[in-house]
Amino acid sequence: MHTPGDDIGIFLAVCDAGRFAGAATRLHLSPSAVAKAIARLEARLGVRLFARSTRRLALTDEGAIYAETCRQARAEIDRTEGMLRALHSTPAGLLRISLPPLFGAEVIAPALFSLTDDWPLLQLQIDTSTQRSDLIGAGIDFAVRIGAPPPLAGITARRIGTQRVMLCASADYVAARGVPRKLADLGAHRLIAMPQGLPWQFSAQDHVETLLPAGPLHLDGSLLTRAAIMAGHGIGMVPAWLMRDALAARQVVAVLPEALTGDLPIYALWPTQSAILPRLRVVIDAVSAVTKARGFAAT
Repeated sequence: MHTPGDDIGIFLAVCDAGRFAGAATRLHLSPSAVAKAIARLEARLGVRLFARSTRRLALTDEGAIYAETCRQARAEIDRTEGMLRALHSTPAGLLRISLPPLFGAEVIAPALFSLTDDWPLLQLQIDTSTQRSDLIGAGIDFAVRIGAPPPLAGITARRIGTQRVMLCASADYVAARGVPRKLADLGAHRLIAMPQGLPWQFSAQDHVETLLPAGPLHLDGSLLTRAAIMAGHGIGMVPAWLMRDALAARQVVAVLPEALTGDLPIYALWPTQSAILPRLRVVIDAVSAVTKARGFAAT
């Protein structure tokens, strides 16, 4: 495709047409404009590209070498331009994603895996982390984090849901030890603590009460806490979605569900940009859809 000032494009058109006049007609230029473009190229290169006579126009040896190189370069440019246009019209290319370990693996990642079936040119590089890292500095294109993020320059944060938490104990545990009916009752029970020293929070009539659980087990992460709860080792706090099936099967019992607070917002984060590329758009839409479908209403 010829653009104004594209002397190489004019040169290739002359090669194809075999005449200045034929190239001029094809490019909607005057024959003199075509001749001047060829003269500029020859002056810049210091060689004659065409052997001219009154009856014919032929490439010189140098012109033939230059024409082949120009054709290869133009084909590569056209291929690259087509690829870049595709990136703005269909989900394609690489997107680097960071997810929280458990929630990401169990809830978010399956929806992202399916995107690569729908969009063959899309590539997803997914890792797991809870760190509030510098997305731009770390080269991350999209992240999901649990908990409200601090204001970050150059980062768009969209709330996509809420992770509700619950206290629970196994059916065998409460059969042996009873179900706590009020906050004070927890003092008589085995409580599964978190090593970060995070307190449990309960809503009272006009204030929030906190309890720092202390017991023989200090477990790092919800999977370990769930395993201890299911094995009957005490009362622990876990994401409610993680116990949904066990609760429905009556393997566990919710403890003080009306009083417990501490639900956490779920946010999607990405570097702010003037126009969202299709590969990022489909990921944002998929994450928003799966959190809605799984009951993580953004409230």
